[in-house]
Amino acid sequence: MTAVRAARDEVRLQLKPAAGGGYVDGAWWPRSRDGGVEFSELLAAVRDRVGEVERISYPLGDGWEIAHRKLVVEGRLVRLEGFHAMQADTLALIGTQQRRLILLVVAPGTARDAATAALRTAADPATTASGEDILAARGGPHARATGYPNPRFRAPRSGRGRHVPDLGDPGSPAPAVRPGR
Repeated sequence: MTAVRAARDEVRLQLKPAAGGGYVDGAWWPRSRDGGVEFSELLAAVRDRVGEVERISYPLGDGWEIAHRKLVVEGRLVRLEGFHAMQADTLALIGTQQRRLILLVVAPGTARDAATAALRTAADPATTASGEDILAARGGPHARATGYPNPRFRAPRSGRGRHVPDLGDPGSPAPAVRPGR
């Protein structure tokens, strides 16, 4: 088990105004693939939306450096669970009240313009595209393609196609969410 104190640095995260529509509830652009450090910072930033997170699910094969299956953040135990059958480039955060948040993960080495565009697109309430489609449309790399998508990520049955809105200039900066706000 790894004990990590949550840092209060700016977290590159954008969320949809309310949970619900589409494959993802927003996007996160970590600075590295070190799960102990990056997950700790992320949890502080999503606390207002999900509450205290008790579990983080991530796709195996996405390159996360996970030393242990448990993480202690600010005195709270968080379980880390890797799955082969989970959509690439996503994280599922599950809170103590069973509130969940599905995030698109933009790879740490992604160019700023592509990462900013992916963050904005994933956080747009009109976006119904999968994380992989968002990254492909915005020029960002994705960790891997998986043949085992999670059933939660199926296309809508309404007959409509997946929608990736045009959000204008991908070079305009995306506002960051600071922990506790």
